[in-house]
Amino acid sequence: MADINLLPVEEKAQESFLQLQKKLSLASAVVLGVVAVFTVVTLLFFTSFSKQRAGLIADIEKSTSKINDLKAREELFVVVKAKAQSADSILAGRVDHVKILEEFSKLVPQGVYFTDMKFGQSKINFSGKGRSSADVAGLVSSLLSTEGSKLVSGISVDSLSSDETGVYVFAMSAQLAGLQQSDKQQ
Repeated sequence: MADINLLPVEEKAQESFLQLQKKLSLASAVVLGVVAVFTVVTLLFFTSFSKQRAGLIADIEKSTSKINDLKAREELFVVVKAKAQSADSILAGRVDHVKILEEFSKLVPQGVYFTDMKFGQSKINFSGKGRSSADVAGLVSSLLSTEGSKLVSGISVDSLSSDETGVYVFAMSAQLAGLQQSDKQQ
């Protein structure tokens, strides 16, 4: 059947315009709702990631400060280790003069005394006087003995002379032996 239109054309156009306007309003409300939900979700993600980022930055700062503290300690350990090694090498290379003099006192005959003793790194120079040539010879033989060879080696009599009273003046040098190594082992 044919559609009989009793409404004027302007009203019909207005009615279709109102329906279109309602459809557009409904579509824009739906789009606005979707955009609002998307915005809220985005803000939630942003807030969550901002908190995680702040936590990571705080962890990085803690780790950095801990690393810097440990780095300072490591540098201190390196310096202390180097100084300790230097001290050990100095202690290992030193000569125990007290022990040497104690051992020397056991080897020196009764009539001999020293006027000068000079210690070098591995050498000893000494001079002194003896009542007779036998006393000086006794000193040399005691230094060449088994006990003396533990103390010195390479004994050299640099000078030997006597004065008008019969007292013998001597100067000797020798290389320090055994005691240094035994001290290092202890």
